[in-house]
Amino acid sequence: MTAAHPTLRLIHLSDLHFGAQHAGASDTLLRTIHELSPTLTLITGDLTQRARNSQFIAARQFFDQLPGAWVALPGNHDMPLFRPWHRLFAPRTRYRHHIGNATTERLDWPELRMALLDSTDPLAWRAGRLKTEAVNAAAAWLAQAQPGQLRIAAAHHPFARRERGNKGGMAGARHARHALIDTGGADILLWGHLHRSEITRIDTPSGRHAIGIGVGSPTSSRHVSDGLYFHQIDMAGDHINLLVWRRLASDSAFLRVASHRFVRDAAGWRAVSE
Repeated sequence: MTAAHPTLRLIHLSDLHFGAQHAGASDTLLRTIHELSPTLTLITGDLTQRARNSQFIAARQFFDQLPGAWVALPGNHDMPLFRPWHRLFAPRTRYRHHIGNATTERLDWPELRMALLDSTDPLAWRAGRLKTEAVNAAAAWLAQAQPGQLRIAAAHHPFARRERGNKGGMAGARHARHALIDTGGADILLWGHLHRSEITRIDTPSGRHAIGIGVGSPTSSRHVSDGLYFHQIDMAGDHINLLVWRRLASDSAFLRVASHRFVRDAAGWRAVSE
């Protein structure tokens, strides 16, 4: 079974960690993305390692070389760690100066309606938090999508349930899942933070569900031995094709290592075999 020709190609990146990248990783990544010619690239946080101006400048230079449009949101590493006063009272100043003026919290295209949620918490280092008011506003906005628009919500921290070793999880995740899926009708929830590629179905007590997709880092030196990852998401009406790209330290290029297909019917989204 072959999906329809994609009407929109989304590249999902996260945890680029400029300032602590594997040598040459960002150049290799940029070449691969250009070959894929996406419509949109989404970066779900941790653009930098220590929120330094030089690291934000490097990240912005990388983003401005991407083909097509791009949007980004902050991660916990994008707030200063060793400057507590700035972290508490001006945690996103550098992000907004270098990155935030070029992105948006909402994206409304004929093919999709996307809400970007800032899950960073200045009172925590690794864990995240979503405020109820922001989630409810995003859900209400997603609910106004037109027929045929895919509804997507994205944050840095995982929407999935907390688990041991998931770097503290995200406070407010349970409410976010219910509001975004039940009220907003979200089709896809996207995140990073965990430095691993994961695809799951997120259910709510109402019986509704969404496709949950977490992506690994394509550039971080910390996990290069486990593989560097990014995702390609091709969307065409009621078809979604997710391709997982990986690069090992010994590889000169990213290679496609997995494919996941989803179709929407009366019961919602379901995975289908190739």
